[in-house]
Amino acid sequence: MHLKRLYLAVLMMALFGSTAAGFWVTSVRTETFYANKDSYGWQFPPKANNGGSNNFQVESYNEKPGNMRGWEAFNISSIPYDAWVVAAKLRLRVWHKTTADSERKTGDTTGRIYGVYRLLQDWGEYNISWAYQPNFTDVHHSESPVPPGQGAWNSTEPAVWMEWDITDIVKDWRSGIPNDGVVVKDLHEDSPIVYSTQFFTHDDVPNQSYFPRLIVTYASPRAVESLVALFVALAIIITGIWWIRIKRSHKPTEQ
Repeated sequence: MHLKRLYLAVLMMALFGSTAAGFWVTSVRTETFYANKDSYGWQFPPKANNGGSNNFQVESYNEKPGNMRGWEAFNISSIPYDAWVVAAKLRLRVWHKTTADSERKTGDTTGRIYGVYRLLQDWGEYNISWAYQPNFTDVHHSESPVPPGQGAWNSTEPAVWMEWDITDIVKDWRSGIPNDGVVVKDLHEDSPIVYSTQFFTHDDVPNQSYFPRLIVTYASPRAVESLVALFVALAIIITGIWWIRIKRSHKPTEQ
């Protein structure tokens, strides 16, 4: 009896596992979206625009040129409006980071926390600046530490990537909130020494391997509904088998 119950339990796990695996392989998609616009701005001069640059800079410093912030936008309209977003990762390739140098008043940015925030207004790559930057919200914002290692222009060097989980921001966009992009900034601006990180943009870089990217994994609602219906059907079938076996085990034996 115990062996039969163990066999049934193993069968249940195998059926549910194979169903889930099949659903993931056939119904879940992962798409990579490259930035369609990016720029950055510094506090001084506040009206300077850096659209079209091959890099954007995130900096914390309480003297000129001051703090710097970067802006990124991605067109994800190819994702069905009612898709179930499983995960979304923003990835930026590092070009250069400041290192600890007392004479230059710079610090190593490794480990500093950069935040990504959803923008609340539209903007143009060639007219955005510190003085004319869109507002942002900290709702569903994401934080990540600057990774170790130094970036480089040379593609033969190992690439250094910084990554943020912005699943909730992408869910906001898919729910109908306007997709105006994101801002990347140091969580602790106005440092007494320079902490700066440069990232590659989509302009004037060797190839797409340098581009900022948003990697989104999603499934269609119909696929999710089908999976739930299949699980329910399997549960009913297995419960029926279990019940039949229980009834048979309690059937009185003939004398």
